[in-house]
Amino acid sequence: MSATVALDVPNHQEIPPPCFFWKLCLQRAAMEKSGRAVCRRCAGSLRGIEYPLRHPSTQPLYLTGRAAAEAMDMLDD
Repeated sequence: MSATVALDVPNHQEIPPPCFFWKLCLQRAAMEKSGRAVCRRCAGSLRGIEYPLRHPSTQPLYLTGRAAAEAMDMLDD
């Protein structure tokens, strides 16, 4: 029964990912800075603007590699 309850947790209550520098600090990410998910302590040593963490996508942004390449206009026809 507890496995069923765990599956019913909404996506916004997921555990945040580990800090980008997790081997050094062993913390969970609290924000994004310089394109990395980092904890508050590690964010202090990075340049850039701090952003809130984004929730992981449940579906891929593009269905195929070709659709992604078309969106980025990287195809040579």
